[in-house]
Amino acid sequence: MIDLHSHLLPGIDDGPRTTDDSLEMARVALAAGITDVVCTPHMSQRYPTPVEWMAESVVELRAALNAAEIPLNIHSGGEIRLDWFGELGDEELLAASIAGTGRWLLLEMPAEGWPLELGSILDGLAVRGIGAVLAHPERCAAVQRAPDRLWDPVGRGALVQINAGSLTGEHGSAPQRTAKKLIATGLCHLLASDSHSATWRPPEMEPGLAEAAMVLRCEPDDLVDLVQDTPAKILAGERVSPSPRTPPQGLLERASSDRTDGP
Repeated sequence: MIDLHSHLLPGIDDGPRTTDDSLEMARVALAAGITDVVCTPHMSQRYPTPVEWMAESVVELRAALNAAEIPLNIHSGGEIRLDWFGELGDEELLAASIAGTGRWLLLEMPAEGWPLELGSILDGLAVRGIGAVLAHPERCAAVQRAPDRLWDPVGRGALVQINAGSLTGEHGSAPQRTAKKLIATGLCHLLASDSHSATWRPPEMEPGLAEAAMVLRCEPDDLVDLVQDTPAKILAGERVSPSPRTPPQGLLERASSDRTDGP
């Protein structure tokens, strides 16, 4: 599996504090079936991470992984908070893109409120040939109240990434309920761990994938596009169209009837 959203770099944000902590996370990731991890430290007002730090840390951690004989492939990236997006120049956005290809950016959805600037950001990126992956919108209160809000950014070409832990209830009942609705209605294109340590929010995706399969009444192997095929295309800087998955008969109606509309 390929994990496009992980706080694996040591001493940068609220992820692991030391290189040893990062190495332990890497061991957990390998044991959980993850072969590739994109290191996506926060880029926000709270964590105004310079892209130079990110690049240097990836190089240093890659060397530490090799020395420890941990065969985990790591890639550069960043998790850009939407209200910090305007602070970054073109070179910084390129450096923060997933695997440095300049093709995909990971944008962090806010916990509260709907980001009114999202549409213009996505349109501006599209003109430049850049796609966006929306990080964990199921944890956004506005999406929890009205999951259909996501049809607009998806219609503009954005991909939706759900935290595997949200599907298992790790982030609470509201994110779990919303994550399952997004799975049921085809509004999920990627699963990621959003891991922060080896124990608290660990780098695991299989339990979340199993929950997604239960929602769609299929086998986990039927959902490899969420953790293998689509992430591989993004890692390679390829174009991905956000085509919704067709849910089983009756599932869409039930998910829609469960929705609570709101602002």
